[in-house]
Amino acid sequence: MGASDEVKLREHLGIPVGARHVLILAESSHWDPDWLYTWDEYFRGYARGNLDQALDELERDPRRIYSIECLFFLQMYWEARPERRAEIRELINSRRLRLTSTGITTADTLVTSTEAILRDWLAGQEWLRRNGMTVEPRLAYFPDCFGSSPALPSLLNAAGFDQTAITRLDGMLFVGCDWPLPGRFPSAGSSAAWLLQQEHCLDFVWRDRSGGEVLCHWNAFTYGQGDMLAHSGLVRMYLYPWAIPNRSERHVCRRIHQYARQLLPLSRTPYLFCPIGFDFVAPILDLVPLLDRYNQRRYPQSGIWALNAGLDDYLALVDCHRDRLPVIELDPNPYWTGFYSARPALKALAHDAVDRLRLAEAMAPLPENAQAAPDAQLALEQAWAQAVVANHHDFITGTSSDRVAETEQLPFLRGVAGRAEVVLTRLTEHRRAPVEPGSRQAMLACRQADGLLEIETPTLRVVLAEDAGGCIVSICDAGTGERLLDGPSNDLVCYEDSGGLWRMGMEFLGGRFREVQRASQSAARLEVRPCESCLEVASTIEFEGMPFVRTLWFRADTPVIRGRVHGRAPERRTVTACFKAGFEMEGLTMDVPGGISRRPLERLYTPTFWAAESFVHAVPADGGPGVALLLAYPGAVAGRPGGALDLVTLRNAVRETAFGFVHFPGQPAAGHERLDHNADFALVFTSAEGWWENALLAETRRARAFDPAGPTLESRLADCLAEWLAIDPPQVVVLAVKPAWRGPGIIVRLLAPESRGKPIHLRLCGRRLHQAWLCDARE
Repeated sequence: MGASDEVKLREHLGIPVGARHVLILAESSHWDPDWLYTWDEYFRGYARGNLDQALDELERDPRRIYSIECLFFLQMYWEARPERRAEIRELINSRRLRLTSTGITTADTLVTSTEAILRDWLAGQEWLRRNGMTVEPRLAYFPDCFGSSPALPSLLNAAGFDQTAITRLDGMLFVGCDWPLPGRFPSAGSSAAWLLQQEHCLDFVWRDRSGGEVLCHWNAFTYGQGDMLAHSGLVRMYLYPWAIPNRSERHVCRRIHQYARQLLPLSRTPYLFCPIGFDFVAPILDLVPLLDRYNQRRYPQSGIWALNAGLDDYLALVDCHRDRLPVIELDPNPYWTGFYSARPALKALAHDAVDRLRLAEAMAPLPENAQAAPDAQLALEQAWAQAVVANHHDFITGTSSDRVAETEQLPFLRGVAGRAEVVLTRLTEHRRAPVEPGSRQAMLACRQADGLLEIETPTLRVVLAEDAGGCIVSICDAGTGERLLDGPSNDLVCYEDSGGLWRMGMEFLGGRFREVQRASQSAARLEVRPCESCLEVASTIEFEGMPFVRTLWFRADTPVIRGRVHGRAPERRTVTACFKAGFEMEGLTMDVPGGISRRPLERLYTPTFWAAESFVHAVPADGGPGVALLLAYPGAVAGRPGGALDLVTLRNAVRETAFGFVHFPGQPAAGHERLDHNADFALVFTSAEGWWENALLAETRRARAFDPAGPTLESRLADCLAEWLAIDPPQVVVLAVKPAWRGPGIIVRLLAPESRGKPIHLRLCGRRLHQAWLCDARE
């Protein structure tokens, strides 16, 4: 965009030609579907009234713009208030009721699967289309997510978005979540410090490692910076409504100048963005006349023109000055890290529901399902629209209250998985059961004597010791004898953790995160069980009276070692599985939703846990073979000096507590783990090259496909996809094969991060290809 575009935009928005600075106040309200209350309680108590008032204000003033972050409560309102549907449709199509995304939710992008995030945007777009709303926003707004995937630009581009805005950034101060004085922020070495103190800007071009690129704004002063424009007090947020109306000319002027003073030093363009929209705040009465009064009386002296518009209007104006903005490869993490592993049973249910839907969807278009396919497709579209509700940044993150998680979220996810399984059963009832492979355990050499267990596979020699708590004490290459892993490894480590659902104890002043016990400090009996296609080794230890069962599976046909930790952490404890790589790591490479990230061992916190979607790869700083952990679900992994990898397996941290008794008003929810959980992982040793050369994305899928109890969802999906297509190179992962939701055809979605310049060949198996197009995830 250029000067002529800017002139047109300013004219459209009513900005005077000579305005040196333009303050855009974009009004919305942040609606969490289920956090401290259920979604019905939020709707009846807050969201319905917010929307009633917003629509009334839009009807009263044709210049007013009001924005909606996500569609969840709009859909509930649509069903509850059919008499206002025509009004809503007209307001959205005329862009006065502005959408800042097409998502059903404002999704977390760290512990949610890539496919679930993309489906969120598609499901919302299709709901709009079916109900006569034709807008297709280019903006996706993340006001309250606790960090963002560093591959977010690629994710957004895949769905047709090229604008975004975020709030919560590592190292920033967020009111109500920290006790230190504001002078301690931004934290040294953080993204917030980089943007505030080095780049001196809030607007930038965010470009990720795969080349994805979006225009991004950061709300450095929270997503409710402008909430108190016409109020006196502290905050209008529904939890702490300490405010009274104050619409005086003097007060409004003082607020506008306050916002401008905060934003002007950080703007490289004439435009300043001030969001209005903390949680469930009501629309400001007669907002546009308040700004008109300021412009008439104060603009000639201040040179600041204030107007109500949308975030997308602001970004379009900034885009006219794109050449002034820095291009940044941003990893806005770690912001908070406790939620990576909070409520693991809930996370597992959410991911399993998505996997069931992916499998059923891939099976629906197969020839044997021709009669069932139309009904199945409708049922699957409805199930997807429900499943993506779990993407919400207070749902899959595990940061809702116990009552909401236990009475609404867990039963809801079980229902979604059940409905997906009904469709899946119908689509598979005529298929023959797969032929199981023959026994392979006879090929494994196993010797147990004097408390040592030695296992030899075609590629590995593994030694475990009972007097080291049943841990692995060494792994060597069976051919060369080279040591691949030191001991004790697969060692369970129990930490005292004063953190809670959002944060671990090392993340805030007055918090505690310290080791209290290790499995390797006491003996544990090793039990060996030959299975049909593997060798199973189990041991049991206790932490504070709670039993933990560790299981390892070895097979002759793969060098991958599968593992599981089963149990439940004691309250205020975090339990990790520790693996000693035996070399100093140069950093960690891991996949994240939308791509790949390379991260340092420590940043801001000691230790630093990072969220990985399916694998974490470590290689020596001086080159040579490496080691990778493959994850069944997104997990939290830390790399330690000296060459150790720590994987969080179980956590029960209850609530953030500083100095032993102080809680944080911004984090009021507490969580108690009442369910045992399986933390599944796999261990693989890699060549000296990187994650692509070792095909770690594909290797993770193969690891997930194994379970001695029988076929997994991943194995069934792999078998189904093999009937559809063949892909070269094998490193490329198929995220989805699905019937198109718009018109005829089949959508094939591939994940191949950092593959630019590498050709990808796709061949349909047993089917004739008539035509093919590239499309985005909103189809």
